[in-house]
Amino acid sequence: MKSLLFSLAFLTFIPFKTIAPGYAVGDKVQSFELKNVDNKMYALKDLMGKSGVIVVFTCNSCPVAKKYEQRIIDLDKKFAPQGFPVVAINPNDPSMDAEDSFAAMQVRSKEMKYAFKYLFDDGQKVFPRFGATR
Repeated sequence: MKSLLFSLAFLTFIPFKTIAPGYAVGDKVQSFELKNVDNKMYALKDLMGKSGVIVVFTCNSCPVAKKYEQRIIDLDKKFAPQGFPVVAINPNDPSMDAEDSFAAMQVRSKEMKYAFKYLFDDGQKVFPRFGATR
């Protein structure tokens, strides 16, 4: 059975929202479908490697996320060949910061030559399931 690794780091502060605790190790992750910077929709099953997937929440606007960007790239380089590709999800509402718009995500992904999927959580529906807060 494929496993799911996930990282709940690199989110900017989301004010005044109560977030559920999210998944625990061993929980089955509910499927989702999000748009990638290539304008294609991807479901969780499409993102899985032979052994699982590493889900990272990040964005374009957060200074901390920017500082950890190379670590995400390195994580994918190390673990994708082992069957655990990285999938980055931007959960931020672009109406709060234009730097987190889908168009800006496309530019950033191209500039940094992301080898992994960079998905947009339009409507911020997926990140709360993971319990991501920052």
